Amino acid sequence: MTDGLYVHLDSITNSVLSKGITNIDFTHSVVERPSNLLLLDPTSVEGEFESHTGLKIVRGREQVEEYFSLIRKKRNLQTKWIDFNDIDFLKQLTPLEISELLYFGHMRTQLHSPFFYKLQNNFVFFEMAEGSTKIYYRHLEEFYRIIGDKITRILLEKLNDRKSFFKRAVAVEYMSDDLIKQLKPIFQEGVVLSFSQSELINKTYTIPIYVVEDRVKKLEERSYKEETKIGALVYDANKRNWHLYQEEDEKGLFSKQA
Repeated sequence: MTDGLYVHLDSITNSVLSKGITNIDFTHSVVERPSNLLLLDPTSVEGEFESHTGLKIVRGREQVEEYFSLIRKKRNLQTKWIDFNDIDFLKQLTPLEISELLYFGHMRTQLHSPFFYKLQNNFVFFEMAEGSTKIYYRHLEEFYRIIGDKITRILLEKLNDRKSFFKRAVAVEYMSDDLIKQLKPIFQEGVVLSFSQSELINKTYTIPIYVVEDRVKKLEERSYKEETKIGALVYDANKRNWHLYQEEDEKGLFSKQA
């Protein structure tokens, strides 16, 4: 069961480095489903060979969904792909653009924009070691939806994990879009959301938020210094709503434009 969720948003490139958001979470929540995928791992055994780029592709939404179903079942696969809109435009990529894609796939960082005009891609997806992912979003609304779904599912699982057969399951209301967007300046700091609370206390569940910057391994510590706490997400089970609590010293951070 997830006890912590690490998120670091780079608003310049619209990339999110996370630990706890998986390919399963992505495929479960994303609305703008990719039409085609260019697999950025030259050694990939999945997909069909595309001679112009020398890489494998997955064509058509049905095949893409089958690919997503396949990788959900595999562990330690470390998938990496970029979506594209039209095979004809893919075949118009120049040698320089192809080399840029190969560099992107190898280094997991872009030379220029992560969104290619000829590909018209909405995402670039990297699954990395130790359960971390790096995902580029053309539209951050997709990320907000994924993180909102993830937090809600974790809390739902936490609150109902030890329910007996005779006790009614606890429902969890979905977080509002406005509240999720309020978290953007916090995510830009690099934070861990701690789900260490095991049950409702006074009908509320509190998720403390700690700044850890880019230290992904902090997620494994299970305890964090109180001075790094900048706020908390609080769920009120009576009112079935969420609100964001902020530490007194962090009002400037929370008031940044999202």
